[in-house]
Amino acid sequence: MKPDIRDLTRSELEEKLSALGLKRTHAGRVFEYLYRQGAVSFGWMAAVPEKVRAALGAEYALFPFPAAEKRVSLIDGTKKLLFRFCGGAPAESVVLPGKYRTAACLSSQAGCACGCTFCATGALGLKRDLKPSEITAQFAACLRQARGGLGSLVFMGMGEPFLNWENVKKAILILSDGRGWNFPQSRMTVSTVGIVPVIEELAASDLKIKLAVSVVAAGEALRSKLVPLQARYPLSAVIAAVRRYCRERRALVFFEYILFDGLNDSPADAEELIELIEGIDCRVNLIPCNSPAGRGGARSQRAGAFQQLLIAAGVRTYLRLEKGSDILAACGQLAGKQ
Repeated sequence: MKPDIRDLTRSELEEKLSALGLKRTHAGRVFEYLYRQGAVSFGWMAAVPEKVRAALGAEYALFPFPAAEKRVSLIDGTKKLLFRFCGGAPAESVVLPGKYRTAACLSSQAGCACGCTFCATGALGLKRDLKPSEITAQFAACLRQARGGLGSLVFMGMGEPFLNWENVKKAILILSDGRGWNFPQSRMTVSTVGIVPVIEELAASDLKIKLAVSVVAAGEALRSKLVPLQARYPLSAVIAAVRRYCRERRALVFFEYILFDGLNDSPADAEELIELIEGIDCRVNLIPCNSPAGRGGARSQRAGAFQQLLIAAGVRTYLRLEKGSDILAACGQLAGKQ
């Protein structure tokens, strides 16, 4: 089976054209057809020389993507899109309407191998990594569903992006390419549970994306019960990598802290978190735990008190208002089911 040409970045396509004895400059026009005009065959690319189209058609394909199944929240208008890619691999994306801008949440894997105990995707297990073309196909579908366009993009859907980093990185380059979707990297955020080598790679890269790290819980012992990857990448190592990232890039990082009622939301837990992230230029997103079965996390008094303790310590903190829980579209609820 031929590979999909949409799995190539523009620089990779330039290299391929050069290897075929063709001008590298044709890559830009091909990208415009693929991403601005939605070409479904090489025959659509009328302004590309016929010999270029023939050469690319002999090497690559343009596979049709499955139509997404859509569900819409009756509470807040959140839209969830379910894709079943090649082999039936499920992936879900979410379109989150906001007061000033709409965000899209994309999946990087069909399922997830991390096995976090509070996450429906983790219970699904890993089916396979998604290809760059399958990630960008989600973006295109979300863009069609977003009135007024998309203001931001987050890789916080199904899967651990840093365990499929090469494909996610290619998708980021394609999405931000000036001859492609031209979506600014500065409006993209990639979330990770803490894959240290990739955090270090990102710190040394030229990418302008934002980094979000799922702390989940500030104590190593409790985190090990909730996040199996804690055994491979201890929180202390993750935080050390984040400190290097912030120092080298002079950039802010987002921390995601899941609030479990009565488990990690006491004043002592808040103090532990404050001590853990001391000196890091960051913003903490507090996320009330959402039941994988469908009940959305509630903004309890304990959550509000926890937030106030962080604010009093000078930590920029946001208590997230979860959306789409009635259609299983909130954080931790994506499981590839309709």
